[in-house]
Amino acid sequence: MPAGDFNWHDLPEGLRYGLLLGATGKPHLADLARRALAAPETSRLGLDILLAAWEAGPLDGTLARLLAGLDTRAGFLAPKVRAAVNAVAANWREPDDTGPMAVLAANRSYDELKDWLASNCIREPDNLFWRQHLLDLAYLLADWEIVLRSLEMPWPEGLAPLRDKSRGDVHFQRGDYQEAALWYEGARLLRPARIRLGHCLFRLGRPDEAASQWRRSLSQAPWNINLLLRYFDRLAGRDLPGRPISGPVAVCLYTSGKAAELDATLAALFSSELAGARVVVLDNGSPDATPEVLAAWRDRAGGILETITLPVNVGAPAARNWLARHDVVASSDFVAYLDDDAMVPHDWSRLFGRAVEISPDAGVWGCKVVDLDAPGRIQNVDIHLLEASGPEPAFSSLCTQDLDFGQFDYIRPCLSVTGCFHLFRTELLRESGEFDIRFSPTQYDDLDHDLRLAALGHTAVYQGNLAVRHARLSGALLNQNAQATANSTANLHKLAAKHPGDVREKMREKLSTVMLKDILSKLSA
Repeated sequence: MPAGDFNWHDLPEGLRYGLLLGATGKPHLADLARRALAAPETSRLGLDILLAAWEAGPLDGTLARLLAGLDTRAGFLAPKVRAAVNAVAANWREPDDTGPMAVLAANRSYDELKDWLASNCIREPDNLFWRQHLLDLAYLLADWEIVLRSLEMPWPEGLAPLRDKSRGDVHFQRGDYQEAALWYEGARLLRPARIRLGHCLFRLGRPDEAASQWRRSLSQAPWNINLLLRYFDRLAGRDLPGRPISGPVAVCLYTSGKAAELDATLAALFSSELAGARVVVLDNGSPDATPEVLAAWRDRAGGILETITLPVNVGAPAARNWLARHDVVASSDFVAYLDDDAMVPHDWSRLFGRAVEISPDAGVWGCKVVDLDAPGRIQNVDIHLLEASGPEPAFSSLCTQDLDFGQFDYIRPCLSVTGCFHLFRTELLRESGEFDIRFSPTQYDDLDHDLRLAALGHTAVYQGNLAVRHARLSGALLNQNAQATANSTANLHKLAAKHPGDVREKMREKLSTVMLKDILSKLSA
């Protein structure tokens, strides 16, 4: 839709908040489209968001048929887009029995599911249903060979741009931005291809060309909050590292029985630009070779690493509190907590320094977290409360609905940031109270602390240009044992009891106002 037809103030509050949360992820966009299409005054916007939902998963025949039907009445699709939508709608058929697929998916038997889908693609090459689900699974597993093999199969007429986009995605995820850009060029009738072309150009050192692609995309979808934030940061030069964090910094880790992961984490940390930071590690009664790992790093670190050894595992909240009281930490201006299986990039201090420079009064600064072995899979970005739908709190998880194509590379205020690697002013950390040991051994203690900070008026700030690689798997690939699942569920109940629904709703409304003010100030600038 043209930029002149869109105004944030004109939107119903629920739809506006949904768009402020993000303009990415097929399920999220489809839900927003449903909301917008339900009211005459936002129906034109709803058509555009529905198009974006299809573009997020263009082999989805259900969305293609819905789009085609609405386009027959409204005539809003460009001719080439209409041809692609109609081609998908005509070549997608849901089989009578999808039970085997559901069983394999529920059991997380991904290799068997992949083989089963591939065999059906060969058996019914003219039915895009199988290819849609095979590609979705291959993206989740970061199995790019399967993606490439599926792209070599015969495709129906009119779908070359969709195939080119997928080829671009493969090269993007492999870090070959030059090759990815070539394929995205041929797929620019799909808006995500043009946006991703911009990200390729930026990473190839061509920021002005990147901004030009993003500007054109925004002229078509002025409601795309992710792109608005990214484009503003590019124009303002906020997307580049700044000066290191100003003032003494203590980097704190706590660990228990993860010697190999800790060794890799410290290797990444000590090879980064520490900029004078001190490091303190608390060993939570590790039964393995952790003491030897720490002793070796003390010898190598030249006096900037200190260790604390406890006889038992006191859990994450108590460990954080113990570290905060250590002399090195208490006397620092800033304290950063880092997980013992997270790899920081070389310039983390400069990226956090940029966020502190932009938002010096934040309660906490956080980062983007991605899977270690497949960094295209995002674990955490900026965290926000969803509208209340029950007694338990629900939080946004848009980052799990797609791979990382740069759509979360921005800086903005939010409700909470991940505890995998987050930064506090030591004085505010002391004033805001300790991490609640009722959330032991782990889960939601960091989120609870951020909620308490928000209640005190201290907003979190997300620095999406800082990506930390996390060894622990995420989302559908994470297999938690029964004890860990039970602990997580119990701690969510505790979180709900500490922050009741009416309190959370007031908090959400306040953060909605903060996010709207943030984007309007950037638009006016």
